[in-house]
Amino acid sequence: MTSFETGDKTVSAPLGASETLGDARPDAAGGTLLARFGRWWNRKGTPADANAANDGKARAATPATLSARVQRRQREELRLCFDARLTDGAANAAAQAWRNEYEAADESTRQAMLTLLAEVANSGAQDGAAESMAAAEGGKPGRNGSGLSHALSSARIRFFKRLAGLHGPSATSACGLHFIIHLRADMLRWYKKIAGLRVLDEDLEGLLSNWFDVGLLELQPITWDSPASLLEKLIRYEAVHEIASWADLRNRLDSDRRCYAFFHPRIPREPLIFVEVAFVPEMAANVQSLLDEAAPQEDLRRVKWAIFYSISNTQPGLRGVSFGNFLLKRVIEELQREFPKVKQFATLSPIPGFADWLRKQDGDTVAKVLGSKCMQRWSARAPAAGETTSPAVPATGAEWLAALNAGSDDALVRDSGLSLAAHFLVHARNGALPADPVARFHLGNGACVERLNWGADLSSKGRAQSCGMMVNYLYVPEALDDNLTRLGEGSPRISRSVAKLLARS
Repeated sequence: MTSFETGDKTVSAPLGASETLGDARPDAAGGTLLARFGRWWNRKGTPADANAANDGKARAATPATLSARVQRRQREELRLCFDARLTDGAANAAAQAWRNEYEAADESTRQAMLTLLAEVANSGAQDGAAESMAAAEGGKPGRNGSGLSHALSSARIRFFKRLAGLHGPSATSACGLHFIIHLRADMLRWYKKIAGLRVLDEDLEGLLSNWFDVGLLELQPITWDSPASLLEKLIRYEAVHEIASWADLRNRLDSDRRCYAFFHPRIPREPLIFVEVAFVPEMAANVQSLLDEAAPQEDLRRVKWAIFYSISNTQPGLRGVSFGNFLLKRVIEELQREFPKVKQFATLSPIPGFADWLRKQDGDTVAKVLGSKCMQRWSARAPAAGETTSPAVPATGAEWLAALNAGSDDALVRDSGLSLAAHFLVHARNGALPADPVARFHLGNGACVERLNWGADLSSKGRAQSCGMMVNYLYVPEALDDNLTRLGEGSPRISRSVAKLLARS
């Protein structure tokens, strides 16, 4: 139900004034929005574009070499940006020039520009200007006690503040702050290739955490009447259950649905994260029914459950900035005000880490998780029609994964899959936290692992990542703090049905 990684998805540029269509729906005269959607769809899906993207990645593997003249000019621009006061007009002009050049560059040249940026940002050979500026501004020694280290950090922060303060849109960003998000997305992709980017990113992440503090963000509903440019971005950014058509999007924004997003006031037309909500009479068990366009609308006077079935982060450059964990709590408050009779809140979430985890397990580990009674049932299985001998019990994690995907209608396969998924969600760890990223998110919000659902997502993606299983995380507002305490003690809150699955082993 939640996406925290957007991979190589392109962050869309803000649309120009001529594209803020207001009432230009896909069924309106002229078909302007359809044309725009068609252009996007072609960019996304054609083999030629896929080949071009692969070629681009291959070229980007080796950064371009900037000419000596360009390096000299960019060094001068960057040093001016780092050393001057924030109010210095010449330094601001240099920052604008660097932004323009970066946005116009190809991937390989951007890597070269970031390499030069890291060199300047971490260089102590700035004639003491950065250290002097830090002292003049009341700087204190850094974590390692080095005045120079703190001076360099202050200079880096000043550089990012200067970029963020740039006003006016460009071809790919709405303002300087928007550009900073794009810049950090590139830094996160390439920090292993470029020395010095990690320390640069540490300063930038701290700034972004302040600039995108939840108290500064605006929670807004997105409806079918929202601007066409915003609806187009929902289609682009949806990372959990792909929006297949405009009819699909309209179904998700119908009267028995809700969609909310966080926005930053500096970037009012760019959703940072959004959640899709369905109102249903009982806790949802599969996403196919939730997304069925032919299903009748729910009577909002009778529904008891609000189901969060998709959360999508839209900005890779804001990774590590914590505001998603506030989103559901804010949305629950909004729903309670609008629908006082709706008392139950849960997710229908994917289990994206399950298949990779199971594939890495050996046969003995899987057998131990399933328990002796379950393994005896596997050994005693009758031959399938046309076979003379019983099928072999899977011997490796990869074979177990194949067996779960092949036996969707088999009760033994279903029981085994649910038990393995329960063990993975509750006991598999990445350090002290749950191994599954979606489990980390919801359990970290204070939710409870409520129910596992077999055959809940039969799409190719659902089968590939979790053999079609999904999980309901239950949100009980008054229990969230207690559940968080239990998680901190290493014992996440689980329901009786999940406990029974674990008891089989």
